[in-house]
Amino acid sequence: MVTGNQTGLITGNAFQVWKEIDYRNCIEDIVVCGGSYFGDLQWRLASLPMRLGGLGLLSAREVGVYAFVASRAQSYVLQDHILRNSGVVKLDVDYQHALEYLSVSLPDFDIGGFSNMDTAPPKPQKTLANALFDKIAQSLGETFDLSQRQKAVIECLKGPHAQDFLTVIPIEGLGQCMSAVEYRAILKYRLMIPMYPEDETCPICRKACMDKYGEHAVHCKELPGFKYRHDWVRDVLGDILRRAGISAKKEAPVNFLTDPMEGRSTLRPADLLVFGWAGGKHACVDLTGVSPLAGLRESGFVAGQAIRKAE
Repeated sequence: MVTGNQTGLITGNAFQVWKEIDYRNCIEDIVVCGGSYFGDLQWRLASLPMRLGGLGLLSAREVGVYAFVASRAQSYVLQDHILRNSGVVKLDVDYQHALEYLSVSLPDFDIGGFSNMDTAPPKPQKTLANALFDKIAQSLGETFDLSQRQKAVIECLKGPHAQDFLTVIPIEGLGQCMSAVEYRAILKYRLMIPMYPEDETCPICRKACMDKYGEHAVHCKELPGFKYRHDWVRDVLGDILRRAGISAKKEAPVNFLTDPMEGRSTLRPADLLVFGWAGGKHACVDLTGVSPLAGLRESGFVAGQAIRKAE
């Protein structure tokens, strides 16, 4: 026999599942425009909070019970003030069921404090959210068969400010905006959705082969941003050496490394020439940019790929 409370829970869960399917389809349409590769892993990553590398598109089906308990615990004082003379029992059946659900789904978390106003944590929503999403993030490796590259990307997305682009206010006059194509490419990269066919030639430099995740774009020398980043890193390194009292010269010719009998040197200038680096010998520093993920493939890590891509 199904009671009224159980009927309400069943109906509510069915409604949440139906709405979540519709919600997921909308996100999928934004990211891949009806294309492929938006699977359960991509939805799981998208539904994580931004601090854990997600897009902050929370799943109503997952957070419904937690939000209900947090809301009740956070408003204990107000409830007590309104209902103190009404004879209403503080812990109704729905709330008890929700606490039981939490105790099962979060076995390592002490949910007992939420049953009483005096023992409830001061920030119940934050407390429950941390417990819930930390558990989900930790179980990613168990739920999905992640490749080494996928694990590396997830760890990178958890870094400070990695997802700040999601909260920036678009201001076209200041250049703080991006096109739909750019935004979609960023989302695809973070959700680990292939963007190019394997071994397709780069449309910019027309020399290198594109990897399907677009790592080549980080070190494609024909892109205008590459030289800017290169010169910026060179200037920062030169400034560090200067502050440390080490003499260095930028864009220094290295003709002295060539035998005079061989004629004119074909060596390009060193980005930085550090004088008296070790044992009275000078050091030539040449900088280049390359994605640290260039050596990661679906089948595993290929040693030396990053440096070969940078050559």
